[in-house]
Amino acid sequence: MKEILNDFIILTFFLFLASFCVLNIHSISGEEDDFFGIFPEDYYDPGDYGPESSSPEQLNDDETTPIESPTHDNFGKSTNIPSEKENNNINFIAAGDWNCNEETKKTIKRITQLQPELVLGLGDYTLENISPQCWFDISKPLDDIIRIAIGNHDLDYQSSYYQLLDHYNLYKPYYSFNFQNIHFVTISTDHPFEKGSIQYDFLQYDLEKSLHDSSILWRIVFLHKPLYTASDFDEKASEELKTTFHKLFEEYHVDLVLSGHTQYYQRSLPLSYNNDNPSYPVVMDKINSDYRDNQGIIFLTAGTAGDELHKIDYILPYYVIQERYFGFLNFDLRNDGQTLVGTFYDTENLGIVDKFEVSKGRTGEKIYSEENSQKEYNNKYFSYPEEKSWIFNNRVHLTGNQAEYDKLPVDS
Repeated sequence: MKEILNDFIILTFFLFLASFCVLNIHSISGEEDDFFGIFPEDYYDPGDYGPESSSPEQLNDDETTPIESPTHDNFGKSTNIPSEKENNNINFIAAGDWNCNEETKKTIKRITQLQPELVLGLGDYTLENISPQCWFDISKPLDDIIRIAIGNHDLDYQSSYYQLLDHYNLYKPYYSFNFQNIHFVTISTDHPFEKGSIQYDFLQYDLEKSLHDSSILWRIVFLHKPLYTASDFDEKASEELKTTFHKLFEEYHVDLVLSGHTQYYQRSLPLSYNNDNPSYPVVMDKINSDYRDNQGIIFLTAGTAGDELHKIDYILPYYVIQERYFGFLNFDLRNDGQTLVGTFYDTENLGIVDKFEVSKGRTGEKIYSEENSQKEYNNKYFSYPEEKSWIFNNRVHLTGNQAEYDKLPVDS
């Protein structure tokens, strides 16, 4: 009897040890498509993402809930965010690649000083940590107002990933919500997103549905990996994202796309999808000092919340600015919700690194403009000389120093 008891204890111990190891296997691969260190079905139900998923018509109509609603939204968190501000003083903030260090703490402190009604997390709250508890601790001031996109490092450990979902009451890594007159939608760039996946179907259905909501003027997508990048790493992921989504975003009148992953700040001019060569987007035509167009999308990258900054490998002419600062994007909603003023602040002293404005009339006409004239740009990459211009792919009209544009071919 004693021997049987000993055998039972030993067997129980090994079963416990095996279960612990399975729950905490770390992904040993890189940041490419096969990042999982365990089977993908251990992260999510393949039926939720596979090509045989539900059609858009079968998706729940309650996937989108206004953030002002006192009820619970589609991912379970209370969305009643009270505000004592006047309508013209509403602001929201976006940043990604937080990690958990002194820079992260500084970023959060600066964000709270601006008293935003909403914070968008652009992914990567943990870095090779089996638990995101450090992030939970330092981000407590943002708990009631933050909405997150899932980053690739949030999937380094499945236990960390599940803790993030649980903490923010998410049951899926994609969702949408309304805030004021803005429709926000996010997807996971590290789960399947190709055409036929449930993420793609959800996104298409959700954006189409937003077009029929008369209260929505703006549409903003936030996600982790960028569609356009100036870094050597993860170019393949960016290519897949832009060929999958840029044209779709234009079709459904998305205004801004916010991302992290590349850890510096950059902002594009209004860009249209280039069917002939997706790597080289078409810059919207300029009228006088403004860009006026219904389809051009501004792409912003702000992986600048605390993790180590990356180098900028390429100077790309369709970016107005590319700078290495720790900081975050602040958006002020003005003019009865018809104007968005975007400002990138550095965390050191809340200095303004970049500022721009987009206005949108009820007719849908969109006007993008800079606060300063072109010749006053404080960006070392853009000089805008009037006497010299180039044409890229016979469609993209730009000005600047040709030697800095070696990433793009020059036709003339």
